[in-house]
Amino acid sequence: MGDKLKRSNIAKLIYFSRSTDIFTNLALEDWLYTNRNFTNQPMLMLWRNKPCVVIGRHQNPWLESNFAMLPQMGAELARRNSGGGTVYHDMGNLNLTFFTSRDSYSRRRNLELLSRALSTHFNLAPEITKREDLCINGLKISGTASKLGRTNAYHHCTLLVNANTAHISLALKNLLGPHVKTNASVSVRSPIMNLNEERPGITVEEVMSAVISEWSSEVAVVDSIDDDHFPGVSQTRQKFLSEEWRFGRTPKFTLYRSVFQQLNIRAFLAVEKGKVANVGMEGDSVQFSVEKNNLEGLEGLMEGFIGKPFSKELLDEFEMVVAGLKNSSQCLTMITNT
Repeated sequence: MGDKLKRSNIAKLIYFSRSTDIFTNLALEDWLYTNRNFTNQPMLMLWRNKPCVVIGRHQNPWLESNFAMLPQMGAELARRNSGGGTVYHDMGNLNLTFFTSRDSYSRRRNLELLSRALSTHFNLAPEITKREDLCINGLKISGTASKLGRTNAYHHCTLLVNANTAHISLALKNLLGPHVKTNASVSVRSPIMNLNEERPGITVEEVMSAVISEWSSEVAVVDSIDDDHFPGVSQTRQKFLSEEWRFGRTPKFTLYRSVFQQLNIRAFLAVEKGKVANVGMEGDSVQFSVEKNNLEGLEGLMEGFIGKPFSKELLDEFEMVVAGLKNSSQCLTMITNT
């Protein structure tokens, strides 16, 4: 399918977004995908963002990111429209979106272009893995995701040039622990490296120029991403920015914490559409929940969680309740007598 782009009558185009706002760039990407016809003009969009964590469409932001630390790091949390795993962006990271028709879609062709650019201009030797990531010496320099529609498709990826790797590790730390039941897509973590570890001094601008040279196209600089130039893009940006999109679209999950390990009794917190749907206690042979009112006294203690948005503050409150239950001889007596 990728060979169709080699035809001489295909005129390619590059858009370079000057915006460094993740929600604006996601909105532009979505607008182009929705409104342009790429059959006779495939497009490459180049973009960079200020610090942010970007999760896949079907992921859980609380499992994939260090959500308590992101505000202190000055990093946004965004959910994109494509699948795949979670990535961290900053100004040391180059993002690329390859738009084509559905029939011309080819991840490998795009990765081969990037590999060729890095080899030709910087004497680097990246390899394309079976997962269609780019690696150097077994370390990942680029992750990949895509979206395929009825007529259009895009493949977007990252290139780590001189990103803050300490912030990457901190921002993608899981705070919820392993005791979570969910159907959300889970990221596969891989060892990473920046290109400047192989070529000290290399810049994002230099990598961008190399990619542009390989794509062989003039560059259209996008200074204004607004409704005058892209009708409806501001509404799309508001969607990506909204709490409902970023958190409310999270697949339901249940968080568990052990209360009385010797009796295999644990507390649970069930979250649906970003809000607490149920909370209680359960064990192998009996279940204690707010809905069933098995334990008098626990109902009032726990039912206050229901309906609240899940957050770091709510998680801390839940952990405090669990700690209180562990130290409650009255609760243990109630359970053993049930």
